[in-house]
Amino acid sequence: MNAPPEPLLSIGQFARQVGLSVSALRFYAQTGLLLPAHVDPDSGYRYYSASQVAAGQQIAALRQLEVPLDDLAEVMGAGKVHAASLLARHEQRLYDRFQVQRQLLRRVGDLIDGHRALPEVVVDYATWPAQHVLSLPNSASAAGFDGMYTSAVARLRALVPVGEVAGQDFGLYHAGEYLGGPLQVEVCLPVAGPQSVPAPIRLLHLPVTPVASTIHTGDWTTYNLTFAALHAAVGAAGHSMHGSFTRGHRAGMELGLLLG
Repeated sequence: MNAPPEPLLSIGQFARQVGLSVSALRFYAQTGLLLPAHVDPDSGYRYYSASQVAAGQQIAALRQLEVPLDDLAEVMGAGKVHAASLLARHEQRLYDRFQVQRQLLRRVGDLIDGHRALPEVVVDYATWPAQHVLSLPNSASAAGFDGMYTSAVARLRALVPVGEVAGQDFGLYHAGEYLGGPLQVEVCLPVAGPQSVPAPIRLLHLPVTPVASTIHTGDWTTYNLTFAALHAAVGAAGHSMHGSFTRGHRAGMELGLLLG
């Protein structure tokens, strides 16, 4: 006699049980880290099995420790000895990051001691047109971000025929502002139209999107202050926000928020 089929959980139910957001689960499915047990062919709804809860909770715990995506996948598939080695490496990374954060804290302390407000920002409101982009999900610490980003853009550009690049590359952050730690980021390259791409690269169609941005002229260690000032200015103007982006600019780095 066959065993009864394992009950399935909706993506919302599964997210609540494991402590991950629905958007994070979609991201991990796109990267192949945690695939749904079943996807309804008609509705596209995703379902997970009860046997996947332990793996989901482990991923959630590792992400709370800000383990980078590449290491996260390796830890999940590694034996105990190798997993311990990877976690020890991440412990050193956290210590290094702590040293950077201590410097940032001192800068904030200087602002408080000097009774200075957040930096003034000039906010530019614009509307991005609907566009096709090639997207490569990735993760990196702040210190290693430039190298990762440059490599990802080169990988995307190698797939696009001459003349088919339709705009400047940019990074999308669905979880909030770029604050200097390991982040889930989508490196995006606008293209002229649909085309076939190999996994894990995706072709996305982004709808018309209102944005607010400002130009940051310092280094990455003060991105958080500029993003905080931008967030405050945009919020005071009555706008809601659902993500952020970074994009190179001749005068520095464009830091922006997706509105709506």
